[in-house]
Amino acid sequence: MDTLLDPARAGVRAEFAMAQAEVAQQAQWRASAVVFRSIDEALREAVEHPAVFVPGGLSERDAVEFAVRAAVADLAVRLSLSEAAVRNNAQTARTLRERLPGLWAWFCQGEVSTPNAVEAAALVLDLPQQFWAEFDSRLLGPAKTLAPARFKARARALRERLFAQDAAERHERAMAARAVWAEHGRDGMGWLTAHLSSTDIALAQARIDGLAFELLTADHETRTMAQLRADVLADLLTGRNTPATAAGVPAAGVTVALTVPVMSLLGASAEPAILEGVGPIDIGTARALCAGAPSLTRLLTDPVTGAVLAMDQKQYRPSKALKRWLALRDVTCTFPGCGRRAATCDLDHVTDWAHGGPTTADNLAHLCRKHHTIKHNTRWHVHKPPGQPSHWTSPTGHTHTADPPPF
Repeated sequence: MDTLLDPARAGVRAEFAMAQAEVAQQAQWRASAVVFRSIDEALREAVEHPAVFVPGGLSERDAVEFAVRAAVADLAVRLSLSEAAVRNNAQTARTLRERLPGLWAWFCQGEVSTPNAVEAAALVLDLPQQFWAEFDSRLLGPAKTLAPARFKARARALRERLFAQDAAERHERAMAARAVWAEHGRDGMGWLTAHLSSTDIALAQARIDGLAFELLTADHETRTMAQLRADVLADLLTGRNTPATAAGVPAAGVTVALTVPVMSLLGASAEPAILEGVGPIDIGTARALCAGAPSLTRLLTDPVTGAVLAMDQKQYRPSKALKRWLALRDVTCTFPGCGRRAATCDLDHVTDWAHGGPTTADNLAHLCRKHHTIKHNTRWHVHKPPGQPSHWTSPTGHTHTADPPPF
C-alpha cells in the first residue's frame, strides 16, 4: 500500500528534511533567548553582589563597575564571544523584556527569529515610552512572519511613523556613533567599513562613481566598474596614484613592521613574510615593500640571534628592541578573545614589578587598557609559565589559556 509517509518517495523525504529544519530553527531561536536572558541575569548578579568578582577596598561605585567588567570578560571567554557581544546580548534581553514584552514572549517560544528580535530591541531603545505598547503590538505579526530584511524595513517605517518628531535631534545623536573599522580577510584582502551620515555616503559614492566612470571610458582600460570604484577609493584614502594625486590629496604616511625571513628575502625559501596587523603576505610582495617603501620599518629575523628576548632585570621599562620583539610576538592583547592590536596596548608585567616580577619577555605581555585594569582591580588572575602563553582564571573559577597569535 502506498502511504503518505513512504520514505521511498522523494517528496516525503524532502518534506521531512524541511520539517526538521523548521523544528531545529525554532529550537535555535529559543536557545538564543535563553542565552540572552542568562547573560543579563549574570550581569545583574554582578551589580547586586560585586564581592563575587572584585576584592574589598574599592568604593561602591568602582566595585560595581569592575564587577560588571569582570563578569562580562568571564562570559565572553566561556561563550567565545566578544565582550561587546556579551553586553549587546544582555541589553537586548533587558530591552525586550521591559519594553516589548509581547515580542519577547514569542522570542522565548521560538516564534520570532533572533535577527528580528535584535532589530526590534535596537529600534525601541530611543523610542519614547508612550509608543512602546503600540510598537510591540504592531510588530508581533511581522516579527513572526517576515524575513530579517523585510522586517527591518517594516519596523523602521513603523518607528518613523510613531516617532516623526525630533528627527534632526535623533540624527545628531546617531552622528555621535560614526566610526571606521577594518577587517582583514583571506588572500591579502579585507574590508574597510565606515558608519557615516547618509548625506556623506551619498556624496562619497557620487565622487567615487564619477572618478571611476572617467577611468572606465579611457582607452585600454580593462578593469570593471566595481574594481575601479575600489581602486579610486584606495587612491583617495592613501593619496597614491591617480586620481587622488590629481585631486591634490597628499600621500598618506604610515609606519608598519614587516618581518621577513632572511632566507626568503635572499630567494632560498618560500616562507611568507608577516605584515604587522595584517598577517602573512607572499614573499614577492614583501620584497617589493622592502625595495621601495620609505615609511616601512624593515625587520630581518635571524633564527638564532635576531630576536631580543630579555633585558637587564633591574630595569622596569623594557628597551625599544624588546618592545618591538614583544609586539611581533603577541600581535594583539593577550587576554582571551581580545583582538586589539599590540601597538595600542600596555605592556604589563605578568608578575607585578612591585612583587619581584622581572622585565623579561617571559614576564611581559600586551594587555589593552580595559583588560589591564580588569587584571589589577578584579578577581581575574593570570599565570604565565616561561615560554608558554598566559593562563587566565576568572572570578568564578573558569580557566582559559590565552589565544595563540593570529598569524
